[in-house]
Amino acid sequence: MAPGPRPLFVLLVLAACAAGAALRWMLPASSRGGVEMQAAEIVRVSGGQPVLVLVEKSGARRLGVPVSRTEAVQIDAALHGVSGLAPTTIGALGGRVLRASVDRAASREDFRGHLFLASGARELRLDASAGEAVCAALQAGAEIVADPLLLEEAGVTPDDLRGKSARNRYDEPAPAPVLGI
Repeated sequence: MAPGPRPLFVLLVLAACAAGAALRWMLPASSRGGVEMQAAEIVRVSGGQPVLVLVEKSGARRLGVPVSRTEAVQIDAALHGVSGLAPTTIGALGGRVLRASVDRAASREDFRGHLFLASGARELRLDASAGEAVCAALQAGAEIVADPLLLEEAGVTPDDLRGKSARNRYDEPAPAPVLGI
């Protein structure tokens, strides 16, 4: 009969796994595939549509995320330090909010994302609207990340905003190149 694993070997494997898990959580969000963002404010655009402004933590880009009126109220409350029901409920069920991600724009008015929850050693990824995911993350004090490609496509810098309205930014086609003039 073959002997079982040696205790020293098992201990080394467990220590390596624990070190890898700790390192993963200490790495910045950008090294895990997302750009770390910070919620700045809720603004109203044409027609009263609420838009959450996310600001890149280590840069100048901004991302406007359309949210529902209900999400806008909850996000505004979270920005002013009022805790919501979502983190309390998730905590009561034995979990915690890890982060929210803004992943893609299904349309100009519909941004999609994910909410990442942890329960013990298990991590859950829930599909959600970007507003729902960010709202829960803000209420729980968790990080918010944006997909780098989405930020490149839909993000704006302060220079982009100078002299342009939000409407003109999207509705004006780029001028056609004219050769030889």
